[in-house]
Order: sequence, then structure tokens, then C-alpha cells
Amino acid sequence: MKKHTKASSQKNKPSIYSAKKLKKLLKNTLILLAFLTVPTTWLIVNNYTAQAESDLSIIGSGTPVAVQVHDQSCPLCQRLKANAEEALGQMETPPAWRIADINTSGGAEFAAQHAVGHVTILLFDTQGNHVETIEGVTNTDSLRDSFEKLVASRR
Repeated sequence: MKKHTKASSQKNKPSIYSAKKLKKLLKNTLILLAFLTVPTTWLIVNNYTAQAESDLSIIGSGTPVAVQVHDQSCPLCQRLKANAEEALGQMETPPAWRIADINTSGGAEFAAQHAVGHVTILLFDTQGNHVETIEGVTNTDSLRDSFEKLVASRR
């Protein structure tokens, strides 16, 4: 006659405790991944947008371009950028929008080449000719008017 011990009968039984633990671990892992995915995606998109906005090689390539000489830490630059982006958003066919960050070597070189400081927007026609300089915080309507004249000069 075979004796069954308590230990041997528990070996054959599936452990409910470990299944619950595994399920909880999986759930927590999925939640963590969801929380990490959102900021990671935002960082990737933000980095891509910043790189595209800082590409000044578009100047003179057949597209009118507005370039803001910008300092990220400057509140006036932030206000001018917000006004410009609002003006561009109101246009059916806006010019290309670029940022020359004076805290980068390329942006500082661009500003020096055009002899301007931050809180400035430079407008370039389709051939890359500098056609207007907008200095200081400027309201949305004035910026939109300047941008529309720039785009109209293309035609």
C-alpha cells in the first residue's frame, strides 16, 4: 500500500499562488510599458521636429522660408515663436518655418552671418534672398501679413 504524504500531493497540484503572482507581474509590466511608451514617443517626435526645424538648407531651394533666431531660455523669444506659429497656423499656404538656435554652433553662425541677435525673424524668398527682418516681439497679425507677403512674392 502506497502512502500519500502531504508534500507529494501538493507537488502535483498547480500552485494558484504563483499563477496569481505571474498575472500580477504581467499586469504591472504592461502598465509600466504603457507609462514609458508615451514619454519616449514624445521625446522621439520632439527631437525629430527640432531637427527638421533647425535644417536651414532649405533656404534658396525654391520655397519661401521664415527663420527665427532663437534662444530657448529667452522669454521674449518664446513669445515671438508662439506668435509666429499661431500666424503660420492661420495661413492656407505658409512659408517654411525654421529655428536658428543661437546656443548651437550652426544657429550662432547663422545669426552672425546675418548680423542679428535673438528675438528676430528673417524672411527669405524662393531664391534665398533675404527680404525682411522682423525684430522684437511682434503680434500675430503683423507676422501673418509679413508671411503672406513673402509667400505672395513666390507667384
